[in-house]
Amino acid sequence: MAKSNIKKAGVFIVVALCVIYAVQSGIDAGYRSRVINKFSRLFKHQVDPGIMIFGSSTAYYHFDPRIIKNVTGESAYNMGWYGVNFVQYNALVNEYLSYEKNCHCIVIICDIQNLVNNELITRPDLFLAYLRNDFVYQSLKEIEPRKIFLARYLPGYKLTLLNNFFYRDLFFCRPDDPSLEGYGTPGTSKWNKIDTAKPFKANYDDNILMELRLSIENMNRKGIKVVLVIPPIYQEGYKLIQNIDEIKSKYRSLVQKDVFFLDYTSDPICKSIEYFNNYSHLNTEGAAIFSTNFATDLVKIMH
Repeated sequence: MAKSNIKKAGVFIVVALCVIYAVQSGIDAGYRSRVINKFSRLFKHQVDPGIMIFGSSTAYYHFDPRIIKNVTGESAYNMGWYGVNFVQYNALVNEYLSYEKNCHCIVIICDIQNLVNNELITRPDLFLAYLRNDFVYQSLKEIEPRKIFLARYLPGYKLTLLNNFFYRDLFFCRPDDPSLEGYGTPGTSKWNKIDTAKPFKANYDDNILMELRLSIENMNRKGIKVVLVIPPIYQEGYKLIQNIDEIKSKYRSLVQKDVFFLDYTSDPICKSIEYFNNYSHLNTEGAAIFSTNFATDLVKIMH
């Protein structure tokens, strides 16, 4: 009788796990098929411009692909997202390199937090449906190893990680405007006061710098030029970053043939508070001016 009960319990557990796995797989498949955002477009291999832009919010809000295209004559796409630093968006870079055919230049936005090894995954809902992708798995596992290991291999565990953003997009998805080419319009508000932040040292991780170096080498092997960019910072905010020269030196160490470094922290726009939303983010007017200036500099590099 005891053996029979154990057998029944075992069958029940197996069936329950299969049901949970089926539900989880169905939700993932639904997300991948229904949700139309720039990350899902990339994982479906639907994005392949001449110029690809990666980074966090200073990429998302500062680099207008439409202006860049008008100036350079090359198609451009903005894959930036706020709060997503290199350790996380490297999965997007690697996936893109696995299929691209048209890219001539990849732009990596090197804001002061880009080399941070995050303690928590930023917006996991954008990535969890693609956790079977090895690039996504390795990138997220580097940030939260135990959680991501369980999410990939333990049926049902990932369901506990899916947040309101995930289900909102799954059931009430509103496709982003494809005409913006991934760009996030920063808004027209003008900053009228100095940030109250105190002087600080920007964090960075040399292991992440090494990962960036390896990623750049992969780009170069495919014949792609790499442009590292530190975007404008309002002059009063710039003074708060105590180790900014050290951060810049990290990026300069990556420069070699077909790898370029553009530093806009001394650009005239950094003196004009009316072009900023806060000390590290331009508004719409500032972003348009900067995108034009950047694209002009990019033409010199690409040709």
